[in-house]
Amino acid sequence: MPKSKAGMLSTKKIDVEVSLNSNALPSHSAIGIELSRWVLTLSNQATLTGKVELMFIMKKKKSSTMDCTMTFDLLAKMVQTRIAVKRSSSHKTKSLD
Repeated sequence: MPKSKAGMLSTKKIDVEVSLNSNALPSHSAIGIELSRWVLTLSNQATLTGKVELMFIMKKKKSSTMDCTMTFDLLAKMVQTRIAVKRSSSHKTKSLD
């Protein structure tokens, strides 16, 4: 992911391309049952880590983790439900020299 900046009290949207691979599914997966109902459920987790600069004096390492579950209706070609949980954490504070 390229380096980027976001202004104070703002957010930065990024587009991410995802590859789906069914080879890693366990043998007891219920994907066949879901697909026979024309429904597909995907779960993922993403973590972003970076430095936040506070008033040009201090830098803080921050990370944010998002767990997301999406259910797609394949017949209607729509997202049925979407649940996202976001957690943030901070690390040690370091002064700029």
